[in-house]
Amino acid sequence: MMRAMRIMALFLTLTLVSGSFGAMSAMALEVSSLVLNKNELSLEVGGTSPLTATAVYDSGATENVTVKTDWTSGSPDIASVYAGSVTAKKEGKAVITATHKGKTVIVNVTVSKRVRSLIKDIQTIDLRKGKSEQITLKAYYDDGTNEDVTKKAEWNIDNGSVATVVNGLVTGQSSGTAIVTAKYNNQTVSVPVSIEVAKRVDPDKSQISMLLKETDTVTLMATYPDGTSEDVTELAEWESDNPDIADVLKGKVTGYGPGKATITASYGTKSTAIKVDVDNAVKLDLGKEIVLLKKNTTEELKLTATYADGGTDDVTARAEWSSSDENIVSVVKGKLFANATGEVTVTAKYGTKTVSAIVDVDVPKRLEADKEPLFLQTGKDEQIILWATYADDTKEDVAGEAKWSVDDDSIVSVKEGKVTARKAGETNVSASYGGKRVTIHVSVDIPNTIKANLKNVNFQIGSYEKVTLSAIYSDGRVEDVTDKADWTTSSPEIAEVRKGVITGVGTGAATVTAKYGTRTVAVQVSVGVLKTLTTNSKTSLSLKKGAEQKLDVTATYSDGTKEEVTKEAVWTSSNDKAVTVDAGVVKAAASGEATITAAFQNKTVTFKVQVDMADKLTANPSFLNFDLGENKFITLTGTDVSGTPADVTKDAEWSSSSAAVATVDNGVVTPVSRGKATITAKYGGKTVTIPVEIGVVSSLEVDKRFVSTKSGSSVQIKLTATLSDGSKKDVTSSAQWKASNYKIADVSEGKVTGVSAGTATVTTTFGGKSISIPVEVDKLKYLKTDKITIDLKAGSTVNVKAIATFDDLSEQDVSVHGLWSTSNIRIADVKDGVIRAIGKGKATITVTYAKKSTKVYVTVN
Repeated sequence: MMRAMRIMALFLTLTLVSGSFGAMSAMALEVSSLVLNKNELSLEVGGTSPLTATAVYDSGATENVTVKTDWTSGSPDIASVYAGSVTAKKEGKAVITATHKGKTVIVNVTVSKRVRSLIKDIQTIDLRKGKSEQITLKAYYDDGTNEDVTKKAEWNIDNGSVATVVNGLVTGQSSGTAIVTAKYNNQTVSVPVSIEVAKRVDPDKSQISMLLKETDTVTLMATYPDGTSEDVTELAEWESDNPDIADVLKGKVTGYGPGKATITASYGTKSTAIKVDVDNAVKLDLGKEIVLLKKNTTEELKLTATYADGGTDDVTARAEWSSSDENIVSVVKGKLFANATGEVTVTAKYGTKTVSAIVDVDVPKRLEADKEPLFLQTGKDEQIILWATYADDTKEDVAGEAKWSVDDDSIVSVKEGKVTARKAGETNVSASYGGKRVTIHVSVDIPNTIKANLKNVNFQIGSYEKVTLSAIYSDGRVEDVTDKADWTTSSPEIAEVRKGVITGVGTGAATVTAKYGTRTVAVQVSVGVLKTLTTNSKTSLSLKKGAEQKLDVTATYSDGTKEEVTKEAVWTSSNDKAVTVDAGVVKAAASGEATITAAFQNKTVTFKVQVDMADKLTANPSFLNFDLGENKFITLTGTDVSGTPADVTKDAEWSSSSAAVATVDNGVVTPVSRGKATITAKYGGKTVTIPVEIGVVSSLEVDKRFVSTKSGSSVQIKLTATLSDGSKKDVTSSAQWKASNYKIADVSEGKVTGVSAGTATVTTTFGGKSISIPVEVDKLKYLKTDKITIDLKAGSTVNVKAIATFDDLSEQDVSVHGLWSTSNIRIADVKDGVIRAIGKGKATITVTYAKKSTKVYVTVN
């Protein structure tokens, strides 16, 4: 029961709470106002635009109620609306009403015709400052109409400092460029604007040269696109890249310091530059390139500036002066002060130019000592004069002022050029002055040369020789220093030396050296040294196989003694197969040659030995020229090294380069055919060749250079060959003969026979040579008939003879052999000279023989 009551109480409570909440929600959702995003709309026909409705509640909360709002149009034919989206239908005005929860808002809509294009009457504007130009704007609509919308359009400009625009009227404010934009409905156009923009600017001067504090004026002219020009000097902006040298104010240039500057003038978008030289000299001149000063003296330099107009000016006081070393030379406004010895470069700068001069203070061009080298004796002294030669070629002894030094003061000392010798030796004394240095070589008790009385010593072991050593000085003194010198030997085992006495202790060569002071001399020593190895025998031998020959060798020593050493020598043969040797006895073993060598100590003697060898090989004759059917003999002579000749014809090896032309056997040459070959003979290591010509033809001759004959007749031609040895031979029957046309002429062994009339060439060939003979057969002088005109009756005949007269004036009846023809066979016919009349009329009979023709005229009645 209690549980049921609790549930009922809970239900009642929930019901009451729910009722209270509903009442509170209804009170909270009351709209205080309705707000649209636009109160006015401008649309073109066919255009749309969305409207948004927002409900504002008493609580301050807002809500987008576009879809919940009731939308209506007062003129739906002009503008319709659906869910807040307005659509333009036609030109006119309409009122859109939006209602939501008792709240109403209206929107005024203006619908205009749709603009297809927007046209401007001006494409670009170019104005001067303060001037104006009007842009007219015309709109073209979809319905084909147009309208001036200049004042209806929205006008803007991107650079208001250059120009302004009001309803299309553009007014120039300052130099520059800008873009004017016009917008009407959905179309936009733009027009570029240029204010005070020149095509070019030109100064009346592109370069200015001026002096300090001087002024010059530059006029700036602007040329505009329309071709007009205007002085814009006052309007332009002027600037200098170096105001300390030259500055500018509205075209007026003032020079403030020497040098170069560039003035820039700018007007609008154009600019130009003017080069300025302020007091800028073309050339600076000091008048001197080299200045010579003595220490503690002064000298003034003058600096002259030369300008482009040729004028000059003394700018010494205005220039900047500097010295490369102020410690040596300082400079103040061109005045030089010599402070110390040395060389400097003094430079003057004026404007952008500089000029320099070399200044020498007590600086010599060269430094020379009067003695070089210097030779002294111990304890003696010598004064050196030190000459300084200056740039002006004056000379001065500066020994007392120079700085002196010595490499080895134990040998000499030096003070102000005075050199004192202390002990024997060599050293260098140096003097420095004015940057120059000179060195003098000093020798104390040093001879110019030392000389030994012997340069070479030759003796046998156990012998000795005394060598004397002399020292020769620069003053001409000669001193025997044999005992004072240091003596040494290169080979003590061969030669010993003591105070010039040389003793031989072993075989060989050595060098003995004597040294005195810094000088040395050498003596060459030979002890028991073999000087030469010689022979009394012949060094070139020619032997027969089995023969022997004894040889000898003699040794000559460096001291002049001689000894035969044949048996002591070592004998060798380069070719033991040909020649052997034993203790100087040579034996010829076989044909060939060898070199025999005899060696003793470090010397050798050689012998050349030939066994059955020829030193020279000759053939007689050395050339053969003959014809077939003959034999020739060649004699071969061999000469040995001793000059003895021998007939070696049968001992030689013979061969022919062409067995088809000639063969050879023991010197006998047999011809085989005409041609050339080479016969070779070999003997004793030598070879000789003999050229051979067999029937070689040098030229051909015929007894007839031209042949003229008749058919059936013959003419004989004789062919003569001249051989290479000058002999002549009838070769008519041996030669080859050929006719160019056998139908005209035939030939056999030189006999030419005429076949038929015409010309041909007969060619004959022999021994590689050939010759041609022209041939004419049946050459006529002329052709005639015994009758020239004939009158005949039809059916009758007549016999006409054709007579040929040849070049030799002989005649022949060729009626049968000739070729006959008629001009008209219906009037007259012809065969072998017999003419037969056929019918009435005239005909011409022609006879041809050997390329000659003649005519007979026939009339048939």
